[in-house]
Amino acid sequence: MKMCRCKLMKRIQTLAFAVHETVLYLDGHPSDRAALAYYNKQKKLLHEAVSEYENNFGPLTQYGVTGDERWTWIKGPWPWEYEANICTR
Repeated sequence: MKMCRCKLMKRIQTLAFAVHETVLYLDGHPSDRAALAYYNKQKKLLHEAVSEYENNFGPLTQYGVTGDERWTWIKGPWPWEYEANICTR
């Protein structure tokens, strides 16, 4: 089932937070295998969520732009704009 835009964005934000915080933890605890496994799992889930978002709603960042015909980054609303983050379901 396809997730709505704002719910998918919230999932991406949650996963990005988890990845970032785990990186900070691993900086001080580089031998913690459980934390490294958690990091790898969250990073994979984040990559999958970003791919799903970009496949359904367009690029999330300028690095997600694809295509040779037209610069698609300008298609709106952009991820940080209010309209992109309203759940209608």
